[in-house]
Amino acid sequence: MTAQPRPLAAATLAAALVVSAATPARADAIDGRWCSADNRDLTIRGPDIVTPEGVAMKGDYDRHGFRYQRPGGPVVEMALLSETTMNLRPAPDRPVEVWRRCAAKPVS
Repeated sequence: MTAQPRPLAAATLAAALVVSAATPARADAIDGRWCSADNRDLTIRGPDIVTPEGVAMKGDYDRHGFRYQRPGGPVVEMALLSETTMNLRPAPDRPVEVWRRCAAKPVS
């Protein structure tokens, strides 16, 4: 004897599939625009970064981390904590800073 699908279970599954298809997937990656508590920002796209000073350069990219050498300065290291939060260490002897994803800029 073959089990017949239950209408409620089938409807629940169909609704879950519709909701998941309508919700954009958010990648668990450090890529994106990040903001500090003191209004600095940086942008990471794969191995490319635009630093808080506005300098475009390359760095060592990992989906969950990034590091780069400031010209004539220390190595800066970042580690993704969650989809919206990362730790940034501006130098080996400096404390960790908590950065958050920047809010979307309003369309003008």
